[in-house]
Amino acid sequence: MPRPIPKKGSPHWHYDFVRGGRRFHGSTGTDNKRLAQQIIDQRLHEALLPTRTRPPITLDDAAGFYQDYASALPSWKTTEYILAALVSGLGRGRLLSEITQRMLIDHFAARRIRDNGEMRANSSVNREIEVASAVWHRADKAKYDIGDMPDWNALRLKAAGTRWRLLSAGDQQDAYLAAVRADVRPAFEFLLLSGWRRSEVIGLGWNDLDLPNRTAWTRVKGGAMVERPLTQAMLLIIANQPKVGPKVFTYVCQRATASGRRDRAQRRQGERYPISASVMREVHDDARKAIELPDLRMHDLRHTRATRILRNTGDLALTKRALAHRNIATTLKYAHVLDDDVRAGLDASESRNIPEPEQSTAKKA
Repeated sequence: MPRPIPKKGSPHWHYDFVRGGRRFHGSTGTDNKRLAQQIIDQRLHEALLPTRTRPPITLDDAAGFYQDYASALPSWKTTEYILAALVSGLGRGRLLSEITQRMLIDHFAARRIRDNGEMRANSSVNREIEVASAVWHRADKAKYDIGDMPDWNALRLKAAGTRWRLLSAGDQQDAYLAAVRADVRPAFEFLLLSGWRRSEVIGLGWNDLDLPNRTAWTRVKGGAMVERPLTQAMLLIIANQPKVGPKVFTYVCQRATASGRRDRAQRRQGERYPISASVMREVHDDARKAIELPDLRMHDLRHTRATRILRNTGDLALTKRALAHRNIATTLKYAHVLDDDVRAGLDASESRNIPEPEQSTAKKA
């Protein structure tokens, strides 16, 4: 039975014993010997209890566990195929605790090459790494056995800076919108006017609108619901949309879908359905080819609006709120549009028309 032991230089009783090959030692935190014995007895009782181990979890189950959270996010469609590739690549029945850093390196190296032989952008692979990291961390927080946490930072690839292609107001913007199919053109006009993310426009429902107060509620990146102001031009677009379902923006089906598809119900040619990311992507690809801007991304419509807001107001805080950024650091990437104003200020400060101050000379007595 372990007993309280004195330690030189300490007023408190200490303990030091070994059970099951493990050493237990430290201070009891009291100078009362009887109380110290009770504390030591408790430490001994804890040492004799069987070691509590975390339950194992397979990659497939961990991905499903993460899905319960991620399926409500606007980015779920992208996350869904990333999870499928992760489970397929590493093995659905493999335990998280068995997956090594080397296995992850090999998996993401293979993911850099698409099925058609083209290379994925480093930023796309990094997105897959972020999803995998979220799967591991969520399982860890739920107290499952994940083994050693992978070094996710070491897996990330160096991403090249993104070059924006902004639409010029006037002829270029008019040409782009004219090239967009008429039934979905209002959604693209709304994208340009609002600066919202594509997922917000797709998800906007009639029940999300508060027309008397000229606002709408949308789900932004990260899953939060935020209130967005609506301009008169945005309200006019919404007012002209046909109410054929719960969503504001719809499209006319160009060709009937095959009856065997499991991902959605059969669709009939000529009827309207809620607009989807795939429909918008297809229409955008056709439009950018028509105006010979092959590097124009749909997200550049958001960049275009953000740049215009900041250039016209010079207000980063206002721009942050208009874009529904959570952090001002994200908005700061648009600060370069103020360079012209700074340059003009520097030019003005170099003007040689400013008279030099006269130096007074004191007369000697």
